[in-house]
Amino acid sequence: MKKLLRAIYNFPRKIKKYLNYKAFKKYARFGEGLEVDSNSDCVADVPGSVRIGEKCRVFAHLYTQNEGKITIGDHTCIYGHTVIGSVSEISIGSCVIISNHVHIYDNNNHPTSPEVRKQMCLEGFEGAAWRWDKSASAPITICDNVWIGEYSAIMKGVTVGEGSIVAAHSVVTKDVPPYSIVAGNPARVVKSLES
Repeated sequence: MKKLLRAIYNFPRKIKKYLNYKAFKKYARFGEGLEVDSNSDCVADVPGSVRIGEKCRVFAHLYTQNEGKITIGDHTCIYGHTVIGSVSEISIGSCVIISNHVHIYDNNNHPTSPEVRKQMCLEGFEGAAWRWDKSASAPITICDNVWIGEYSAIMKGVTVGEGSIVAAHSVVTKDVPPYSIVAGNPARVVKSLES
């Protein structure tokens, strides 16, 4: 009886996980051993604009618009409720750990002009003006062996150097040197690590 109840409880989760895996197959190219869960998501304007290496765990939401690209190296794990959105290019290295609730966008999502934003709202919430290509963008690079803590944000145009740590709740607006720990809003170097 316990097995039956457990199977009934897990049935919708298994279906959703399967459907999400199908979304990854439709929009992403990936190596062996990709793990997704029932909250994972992958949507792209151009199928194949998301590339994921070998033996990765992606429990996140990956979105590309227009010609945006997301590349993830091998043995990288990205945990739940993290959102990665690209209209330009986001490159994530190998052996990277990205914790829960992290936001990585290579764009501002919306224009900074108050008049343009007002016009967007007046025209309706589904129009072309809401697409990310209408805002400023710049590529993001997250090098190998980086750890990004919970609730952090990586902003457009940033490079996070190899072996670095981004502390929880940090907002990274400038490049992070290799083998350093950054913390705060805006994030600043608080410690150097031995390579």
